Amino acid sequence: MQKTIGTFVPISALFSSKIHKKDTGSFAAGVIFLDWLKKTNQSAWQVLPLHETQLEKGSTTRHIPSPYKSYGIGLNPQYLSSDFAQKYPTAQEKSVFLKENNDWIEDYSLFCSLRDYFKTDDWRKWEEELRLRNINALISWKEKLADKIDFYVTQQWQLNQSYAQLRSKAKELGITLIGDLPFYVSIQSPLVWAYQEIFNIEKDGSMLTVSGIPDVNQTYFGRQIWGHPLYNWNSLDHKKRIIALWKTRIRYQSRFFDYIRFDHANGFFEYGVININDPKKDTYEKGPGTELFEDLIEYSHNQGLTAFVEDSGENLILLSQSMHKKNISGVKVFLFSFGENIAMINNQFAKIFNYSTQTVAYTSTHDTRTLLGFLEFLNVKDKKRLATTANIPYFQDNKEFARAIRSAILQSPARVVIIPIQDWLFTSERINIPGTEREINDPNWHFHLKIPIEDLPISLK
Repeated sequence: MQKTIGTFVPISALFSSKIHKKDTGSFAAGVIFLDWLKKTNQSAWQVLPLHETQLEKGSTTRHIPSPYKSYGIGLNPQYLSSDFAQKYPTAQEKSVFLKENNDWIEDYSLFCSLRDYFKTDDWRKWEEELRLRNINALISWKEKLADKIDFYVTQQWQLNQSYAQLRSKAKELGITLIGDLPFYVSIQSPLVWAYQEIFNIEKDGSMLTVSGIPDVNQTYFGRQIWGHPLYNWNSLDHKKRIIALWKTRIRYQSRFFDYIRFDHANGFFEYGVININDPKKDTYEKGPGTELFEDLIEYSHNQGLTAFVEDSGENLILLSQSMHKKNISGVKVFLFSFGENIAMINNQFAKIFNYSTQTVAYTSTHDTRTLLGFLEFLNVKDKKRLATTANIPYFQDNKEFARAIRSAILQSPARVVIIPIQDWLFTSERINIPGTEREINDPNWHFHLKIPIEDLPISLK
């Protein structure tokens, strides 16, 4: 099979000298970025999740930057190209759009309207009848906020039209679009509001335990508190509704992408339970397991998506067995082969020539240092050790050494190789540092290119 080579870069990071400044980070900039991918003989583009994120703590308008604290459905209005902000659907077009999206658009548009009315997307602070989704209250508020609801339906239609232009051009150029399916959604999400009973939350909406990673041996980033509500796998009825929610999200993703990465896939087999009051009570619990995971993978394929999974973490035996059975790829992140102190986690994974063909290979990810940043962090002794272990030539100059590593990964047996834009450009700017997120003024997730798309290098040797 022909090797697929692509770039990972968030749409929000892009700007172009050919379009108005207000279209920075929009789908319009993404359309132009596709030309650069084609000129550099690439055939794939991976982006971060495109959903709107929860409001920042204490703010009525400002959203947090993390795409992994999102509503989990709908497109983020920040990506709307200005040309499409002036377009409005006909009655027939709106009717078709509502029908095609009837599994989420009603709850989403009402949720956003109520968010604006109560000046918070924390639905737990709304009136009790709305928190509990009393049917008469919902009918009453739909009538009261009809104009606002229509605004959000129209806005999502505009966003879909704007993205359709990007996807159409990607197909024309032969560019595969790769999306990301987070395992969890934000507590401040229309999906959690609509599916409250399937999450492990109290009657008042509070959470005693949340998502994250307990601090155990060989945990790459240590203890992480992600803060999402955990799924309630306790009963068959709950499980059925959880599956229904996952399938709604997968169907939605299939409208935008060709490939989809299942984030934190081992969570289907074992997931972290973080006690918000006492770290000593953090634990791992068993997930729903093989049957559900394989059902969702099969469902993704039936929706036209090629699925691959983030297969990092502890105790991957069951996940690996399902991956083999369903013939789906995992990922290899070069930097994950090494600890921050260059202690080898797995020498086999560090040897690039040992990569499986059934692999999506990365130099680095948004969670890690960039390739250059990692080399700048190491001393000469550790860099030489890295070169020996990975079986690549050592260069004293960090950029040349990074180039050698990147070249080895591009030439590895992996059939899909995705290079973060920083590793094409040899910069050290990170997208985020896990475990450092803040509820207010989070410094993460603000990465932007320093140069317009038109000035990106055409030669990537």
